[in-house]
Amino acid sequence: MKKYLLGSVAALLLSAGTASAEGTYFSLLGGATYDPHLMAGGTSHDMSPGYNGGVRLGTGIGSLPGFSVEADAFYNRSGFKGSGGGHLASTSLMGDLIYHANLGLPLNLYGGAGLGMVETRVGGALPHGSSIVLGWQALGGLEFPVSPSMTLFTEYRYQNTNAANVGTLARVGNTSNNLSLGVKFNL
Repeated sequence: MKKYLLGSVAALLLSAGTASAEGTYFSLLGGATYDPHLMAGGTSHDMSPGYNGGVRLGTGIGSLPGFSVEADAFYNRSGFKGSGGGHLASTSLMGDLIYHANLGLPLNLYGGAGLGMVETRVGGALPHGSSIVLGWQALGGLEFPVSPSMTLFTEYRYQNTNAANVGTLARVGNTSNNLSLGVKFNL
């Protein structure tokens, strides 16, 4: 299933790239992660704040002004409260559809959603293991162009996946709320 998703993301980026060679960009981001609703084995677990980081490559869709498609890789990690060092980490690879609204101000607004694969890992004092399942995300943020080739941004990302079986933990639901700062480079 993973190879089909990777092929779909690549085809989406290539088809968008043929529609518009202009508007290609690369972004780096990182920040804080909060996981208030981790479910494992039908039980909710309290999480400590964690961290996140990611990269993405996007391009404008020439036939749909303001829209872009992205290939997005994202990592986050948080600890279990009171577990003696147990942690939850996830790595995702998603294809996103994003709308960029030019407000005519120094700040611009963007938002969108994505679908892809999420690898959920549990480690530390808890049973170890990992599982890859389908996940989704919604994201949005503010962009501040500092030059024609560089933009600073702040972003909120909600990411969710369910039904992962990780080691001896069944039905792991990994929901994360992520606040990130980043830089986007126009290529």
